[in-house]
Amino acid sequence: MKRDFQMSSETIFLPTASGVSVSTNEFLWQLGANPEVRAEGSFFSIHEYPPTGEKSWSFHGFIGSISLGNYFAFSFSIPYAGDSPFKATFTLKDKLHLTHTHSSYAPPGFDGFTVVKADEATLTIDLHPAKKIATGDFEATFRTDGYRLQPKGSFNLVGDQL
Repeated sequence: MKRDFQMSSETIFLPTASGVSVSTNEFLWQLGANPEVRAEGSFFSIHEYPPTGEKSWSFHGFIGSISLGNYFAFSFSIPYAGDSPFKATFTLKDKLHLTHTHSSYAPPGFDGFTVVKADEATLTIDLHPAKKIATGDFEATFRTDGYRLQPKGSFNLVGDQL
């Protein structure tokens, strides 16, 4: 069977310790009827791709740690459009990039994790760069490779080094 592979870029932030977060941040998600989860760590920042200088807003919420084998996270980014405040809704067609990362098996001496791209996603955001504040709601569907996640979440974040 011939399989076409696409190259894509992923920026992944792995916490060196759990609980990396601004104390006022709130990043929550729910999977179906399961209880709502509050991220142990969360942040948002401007990410710059070094070769081109292209910028994006990057948002992350996670629990656990890679080294303990219990890492679980949602990350998303949207194109940077300047420092003016804005309210908008993004989908994957609007260059929203949303992924789920979780710990996975690795041989002894290694830490393992898997990154899965959303098949469908929506982000509604209210971003105030000068105040370093982002609030919003997101939802996604992950179906590829046997995944069956449908998270719905919200966040209220204070930016890091904007």
